[in-house]
This record gives sequence, C-alpha cells and structure tokens, in this order.
Amino acid sequence: MSSNPRAVAAQPSYRSGAAARLTGIPVETLRVWERRYNIVGPRQSAKGQRLYSAADVTRLTVIKQLVDSGYAIGSIAALDLQQLRAMLDKSAFAVPRAGAITAKGAMPLLRVAVVGEAIGLRLDRRGLTALQVMASSPNLSMAAEKLRDVTADAVLIELPTLQRETPQVIRALARQLRARFIVVEYGFGPKHVEQELRAMGCHLVPAPLDMDQLESLLGMPPSAETPHAGAATPRRYDNKTLAEIAMASVVLNCECPHHLADLVTRLGNFETYSGECESRNPADAALHRYLKQISGSARDLLETALAKVVETEGISVTGSKT
Repeated sequence: MSSNPRAVAAQPSYRSGAAARLTGIPVETLRVWERRYNIVGPRQSAKGQRLYSAADVTRLTVIKQLVDSGYAIGSIAALDLQQLRAMLDKSAFAVPRAGAITAKGAMPLLRVAVVGEAIGLRLDRRGLTALQVMASSPNLSMAAEKLRDVTADAVLIELPTLQRETPQVIRALARQLRARFIVVEYGFGPKHVEQELRAMGCHLVPAPLDMDQLESLLGMPPSAETPHAGAATPRRYDNKTLAEIAMASVVLNCECPHHLADLVTRLGNFETYSGECESRNPADAALHRYLKQISGSARDLLETALAKVVETEGISVTGSKT
C-alpha cells in the first residue's frame, strides 16, 4: 500500500459493518481477532471509526475461509497473505480465485453450478463476468439429476433450512460436479449440521447471500461502499439478553427458541441499520424511514413471541430489557 497520505485516502475503505458483511466475520469476532492477534491494522477516520482497505478485506476473507476449514485462528493470524493463500490452495475445496491472473495475463472464468432459484436470479441480475454458470437446479433434491454430466469449479447452494442429511447430499453433489469450492446460503439449521458442513470445507453464509460478499469469497475486488452514520434504536431486548436466550437450555424438543432469538437480533440490527443509512435526497430518507418502521414492527411482533417463549421456558436473563 502506498505511503502517500493522499493516495491512501483515495483508496476504497470500509467501516466495520461493511467489512464484516464482505468477509462473513461478525463485527464482534473481528474486533476480538484484532485485539488478540493483530490480524489487520485498520486506520481510523477523523471521527475515530475503523476503516478497512480492500487489502484488509481480502486478507480477512482468506483467514475466514481457513478458519471455516478447521484452522485455529491463533495458528494463522501472523501469516502473510501469500502464505495464507498457499494454505487455502492446498485445502480440499480450494479453487482458482476468480480474480487471479494467469501466466498469459488473462482472467480465467470460474465455472459454477447453481442450486436455487433466488440465488440464480441474483447472479443473473448482478452479471458477474468472472463467473460462468454451467447449469442450475431449482432445489437441492433435484440437483443430482438436473446437474448430470456437469463439471464445475464451484457450486452455490441455496437452502432455507439445514437437515441431518444435508451434509451427505452436498458431499455427493460436490463429488458428482468435481467441485472444490462450496458456498451454502441458508436460513436456519442445527449447530451440529453447520459444524459438519464447515468441517467439509463449505462456506456457510446466512441468507440472503450478498453478491459483494460472494465476490469477496471468490477473490474478486470488492466494490466501494458509502459509509453510514447514525444512532442505535432502543429495543425490548438488547443483544446481550438475546445471546443469553439463544444459549439457554430449553425443554422444547427443537431449536426454535434459539432461532427466534437469533431472528430478533437480526431484525433489530436491520432496524438500526435502516436508521443509520445515509440519505442523499428526500426520497432516500423517506424510504429508509419506511424500512426502519417496517422492520421495527416485525421485530416488535417477534419480540412478543420471544417473551412468551422466555416465560414458558422459565429462562432467566440478566441483560438489559426495555
């Protein structure tokens, strides 16, 4: 990176939330890794906000992929990008990065198979020129038949839920396609299934998969993003309380209470995000106020359901509650 202050200022930069979204690393985890392992050295804006460069985002993305593949963060945090990429290339599901330049100077296409109609539509609308969609299937149950005789470097899979048999089905599909890179966009699922998929080398992304995040996962340069500012919106349960609820033992024979707490967290975060979005004109401001109002209404409804679950389960929480 250039040492010229003007050159540095002109380069794309991302605040913590944007860096977290692009890399798939939660903001809280990112800050812990910075404090404990000094994995990147983000500069600060005039207001003291952390700003991450495109190089920082690339490094964090590779580190996240290695951690998801089973590497301990402490064992790789001090490695440089070249060493990290060498380790990633040796992993079971490594593929040529879409942004890599060949010896002849050409940018090779990454062959992908797509499972899921929504993710296929977003890919088509975004028009990622570094990707070549070989074939698609509307869902995972039909994928083996729909993708017969197809070979792909990567497979992008859209799943509303993760089931006990999901890892086995995905493993068989990856072998059929000879795919070495798997991205799974999912809604909800048991922790043990998530862990099994990560152990296989799959990259798990909560739905919906953002195309900027996909570009980052595949090694393509991320797009610049406008910083946002604003104040947090009060909620019935703060994130600490919701985390306590999500981790509490329950008597119901399912993980719905945990999922409900996670969903309320995400809705509350989006409500805050909508309120913080920078508006360039009155129409934008009105739209963001509308999004904040709607997400707040949805969050309030689910908080009412969560309060019923907390009461029924007898869950004791110590976090703040408004």
